[in-house]
Amino acid sequence: MSDSVETRHFYPNLQRNETQTASGSNVVSYISNKGDDSPIMMLIHGYPQSAYEWRYVVPSVLDHVSLFIPELPGYGISSPSKDNTRIGIVGVLIEAMSEVFNLSKDSPRKVIAVGHDRGARIVHRLAVSRTNFPAVALTGAAMLDIVPTKAQWDAFQDPAINAGYFHWPFLANVDYAVQVISKYGGGQWAKDMHKRITGGDADLERVAADDALDVYAACFDKEETLRYTCEDYAYGAGPEYQHQSADQKAGRKVDVPALIMWAKAKLGSRMDVAKIWEDWIAAGTDYQAIGVGDSHGHFLPEEAPKEVTEAITTFVKRLA
Repeated sequence: MSDSVETRHFYPNLQRNETQTASGSNVVSYISNKGDDSPIMMLIHGYPQSAYEWRYVVPSVLDHVSLFIPELPGYGISSPSKDNTRIGIVGVLIEAMSEVFNLSKDSPRKVIAVGHDRGARIVHRLAVSRTNFPAVALTGAAMLDIVPTKAQWDAFQDPAINAGYFHWPFLANVDYAVQVISKYGGGQWAKDMHKRITGGDADLERVAADDALDVYAACFDKEETLRYTCEDYAYGAGPEYQHQSADQKAGRKVDVPALIMWAKAKLGSRMDVAKIWEDWIAAGTDYQAIGVGDSHGHFLPEEAPKEVTEAITTFVKRLA
């Protein structure tokens, strides 16, 4: 790579921004703005990746909506936030988006939030807590290849799920995990995690194309990234689990149109993803559930970009 990962412009057709937020995080984002009447689509990446994971999707949605594609704080490009809670990160991203699009509670904008993996967990929290963010008129939430955090932890009583998702409890033990991964090599860990949970060879080729694995490896070669992302998993094992338990007891559920997509061969092989989500989405809410492929793995925006793009584009048109 000719540029360092921190300064590289991954989307030359979009505007690259750096926004200093109250949390201390300098948020890097890529945007396009089609005007105040155009909804903003947030595309939020997952672990162990960067905003570069949306490179196959962006060209196909660029003409339909405005875009806000952030680098998650602490994941190697945007600097860490002092508040690493789920709702705290939602707030950081909304603050950065409000700055670059000039949004406020007096001039809100329609937003469609799309997330994969950890990004999908941020979208879930935004959808449940959307009234906390008056600058955003959330009109839809798309979550790729997850079940709610509480449901995932509860599923660990299944030995096969426990083995398949071994990294969840491992990463949640922050100090130990950082030491072990540092010895292993953070960049090598990122590459090997991709190889472990992709589908077949063709899927891995799509994930690795455009030197993407090198980008992700460069992010995770930094101890700061390892620690911050491990703290993300530790938060999921404790406060987020309790927060979601309280949401369910209080009946706080996703009440905006929702699109759920998952890999049939991975997440869908041991969980009834569509049924699990039914309990987390308010009755009467527009809800579409799509299982993808028979062989694709976890990294759907790269492994199955055609299916993801078609579903997202259709979702946007339904919300228009």
